[in-house]
Amino acid sequence: MSNTGIQNTTNPEAEGIEFFKKNSDAFAHSLSHKTGEDLNVLIEHLPTSKRNKALDVATGTGFTAMRLAELYDIVIGLDATKEMLNEGLILSNQRHIKNLIFIIGKSEKMPFMDYTFDVVTCRRAAHHFNDREGFIGEVKRVLKEFGTFGFVDMLSPDDDINDSFNQFERLRDETHLSAGTKKYWEETIVKAGFRVEFSEVTKEKMTFERWLSPVKPDSPQGRRCREYLESNDHLKAILSYNEDDDSLIKQRLVLTATSMDRVNNHPSEERKP
Repeated sequence: MSNTGIQNTTNPEAEGIEFFKKNSDAFAHSLSHKTGEDLNVLIEHLPTSKRNKALDVATGTGFTAMRLAELYDIVIGLDATKEMLNEGLILSNQRHIKNLIFIIGKSEKMPFMDYTFDVVTCRRAAHHFNDREGFIGEVKRVLKEFGTFGFVDMLSPDDDINDSFNQFERLRDETHLSAGTKKYWEETIVKAGFRVEFSEVTKEKMTFERWLSPVKPDSPQGRRCREYLESNDHLKAILSYNEDDDSLIKQRLVLTATSMDRVNNHPSEERKP
């Protein structure tokens, strides 16, 4: 398989798509997306069979998909923004990756047949989705029975009664809709017919400026975020904000789950081919 181009199977009209068009180069050079600890934890808890066929949903510039390509024979990276995929194509070609192909499409309506993939991942993207339950349903649909779903996303703190965290994120990025809590994601995934195999919260300390990237601190968005943070003691508390080094803590859920038998909702003694 060769990633010689990007297949356009839909005409996506995702809200806020201009944000990703404008910042595709910045995402392509994001060390956090490329080397974040959450990616290492996710990879450690995925199946190791080389014969697996994998899909990375909302792949962006393809960092997760490229790691999957080290594990599996066939990998597809799906995203709604062609500019992001173009950057991923450049990066994967630079690494001489031949078993990865990028496809334009939506997370809530994937252009694939039922029972197609052994592994489906989605990393750092679900907070942008309009229909999170629809997305999980699509993951369930395209996974083979007893296939593996690997999920990573930022978490909204359990004690954020005013939704300050999500408002803070929206000020930086207008495409941010809502980050769920750990309980929300676990319950939603189980309700959709999965069994959670691994669930861990990672914590990343970062400066305010690094959190703000790719938005510039002196931009109108950057100034609004700074003002909101400095005026909100509750937000400072839930982010463990440290004024001395201008740092905060971002939490992410790393989760893997098995797609259960569609009839009995429990695994058979032997996995079906």
